[in-house]
Amino acid sequence: MTAISIIVPVYNAAATIGRMLDSIKEQSMSDFEVLMINDGSTDESGNILDGYHKEDSRFKVIHKKNGGVASARQIGIEQAKGEYVIHADSDDWLDSTMLEELYAKVKKEDADIVICDYFTNNNNGQHYVIQQPSSLVPQQVMRDMFQQLHGSCCNKLVKRVCYNKIGARFFPGIDYCEDLFFWYQILSHSWVKVAYLNKAFYHYYCAIGHDSIVGCYTKERLRKGDLLVKKMEEILPESAVKDEAIKSFKLGQKYGAFEHPIYTSREYYSIYPECNKDLLAIKTSRVNRILVWLSYHGLYHIATSLYKFKNMIMNNPIR
Repeated sequence: MTAISIIVPVYNAAATIGRMLDSIKEQSMSDFEVLMINDGSTDESGNILDGYHKEDSRFKVIHKKNGGVASARQIGIEQAKGEYVIHADSDDWLDSTMLEELYAKVKKEDADIVICDYFTNNNNGQHYVIQQPSSLVPQQVMRDMFQQLHGSCCNKLVKRVCYNKIGARFFPGIDYCEDLFFWYQILSHSWVKVAYLNKAFYHYYCAIGHDSIVGCYTKERLRKGDLLVKKMEEILPESAVKDEAIKSFKLGQKYGAFEHPIYTSREYYSIYPECNKDLLAIKTSRVNRILVWLSYHGLYHIATSLYKFKNMIMNNPIR
């Protein structure tokens, strides 16, 4: 059995996909397969993927009609043959020892999942992001993903049997926080064993002025979030953790609407109104909590204007 399957969804990534695939080819560990899922690209991405496949049989390409990143990830899972699975995005890259060190750690700990730190990169340089959970109990790891941990699949190696045993999957049409929802499905099971490696290998590329990890808050994003909430209510097993997961996700959506003022005060108040009081207890700075309090009491636009002004001062200090 192949040790690791790497799933790479690709859509119109001709400018960057070569960097990612080259970083995989340069891995110190050779026992892997790459499932390159061309999600209906209209640029040269498909031809580039075909070229990698011709050069190296470990690189397998699947061409499909455009259906979104969740459908591409799910096809990769269904085709994967590796003992473990990890995902990678087309505009990022890996350090050369990533697979080897994650595989060694997951075997040493006899774990189902190993989480590592990661880098963010842009034209201003590189930033190291620690991803150590407060506890390795799976339900607590899930709680941490509501706060300080990133829900990406790209810095986490997972045993493929978990997909089958739990039935965890990516759902077509759920393309917003689809990776976080995947982890909700897995980490809601207490038998899952989690390990942590305090080292970074994965490089997220974030263009200046745009955070590819967090993205820009829009009303469409809120609509997609509603779809995810409905799917969480449908799929996750009944438990206090499920209720906490849904509540925390709603709070994140609500806080996003505070950080990106695109609503009227009435519209803002009506977003998950059952979470309005809980928003006052969200983990953020004291100043932000005061501003959230103002928005809760009908001063949404004043609060968000002060929030923008505060961030402008912090990002451009007077010299």
